[in-house]
Amino acid sequence: MKNDLEQRYINMIQDNVNVGKTNVGIEFISLVAGLVALCFLIYLCADGISNLLIDKISVDTQLKIEKTISITSSKPYKLKNKDEEKIKNLENIRNTIVAQDKNLQNKSKFNIYETSNEEINAFVYPDGSIYVTKGLLDKINDNEMLTFIIAHELGHYVHRDHLKMISRQIIVYTINSIISGGSQTTDTTIGNISSLNELKHSRNQERNADKYANKMVYRIYGNNNGAIRFFQYLEKEEKAPEFIQYFSTHPSTKQRLKLIQNK
Repeated sequence: MKNDLEQRYINMIQDNVNVGKTNVGIEFISLVAGLVALCFLIYLCADGISNLLIDKISVDTQLKIEKTISITSSKPYKLKNKDEEKIKNLENIRNTIVAQDKNLQNKSKFNIYETSNEEINAFVYPDGSIYVTKGLLDKINDNEMLTFIIAHELGHYVHRDHLKMISRQIIVYTINSIISGGSQTTDTTIGNISSLNELKHSRNQERNADKYANKMVYRIYGNNNGAIRFFQYLEKEEKAPEFIQYFSTHPSTKQRLKLIQNK
């Protein structure tokens, strides 16, 4: 009888230990799942809040913010001596696009600068300045293709993507700091998940900029052949080992071409 009682006692202790381990495991999984859900909620809130705020601000406020950003931020692009003829051509293209959209009129001057980068790329800065790479100017001479490229960057400006990105980053950073409470692990986890969501959001912005550029090309030339040729060119160049592909913030070239062809 005594041995039976001892064995029961031992079994009861072991059962309690196992239950404890199970509870700890469940609690840990719940904590991680909750943290992940919280991260997505933070991002969704930040996205919605930033879009609402930026879409509602007046043009005067927008221009003041852009001026402040331009003064306080250094431009991270190494400039080279202008190819005057090619830059002048891009300025004419820019003027044609601006004339087609009142949302671009009486805003930034949309100055165009050339960078020394050999990649095929273009960027729009928060103050509306457009940067085109040497690689782009050297390799693309088709005005319809160039119209699509410049219109794409102006599309980002029209949609206020530059201001929304800055606003979203400020909101996410602030909430992250409050939630993490100085915990490096929590802060890193939230930051990583927010970064993944940022990539998805950036791809959506790129698609919208493509749609805008496609509309401009069609409005100016009566067709979107230049837009299609541009993506066909990118597809061809991507097969070459020296070509540096568009960043992961962009949808794949094949997806972008399909989107344009379906419009």
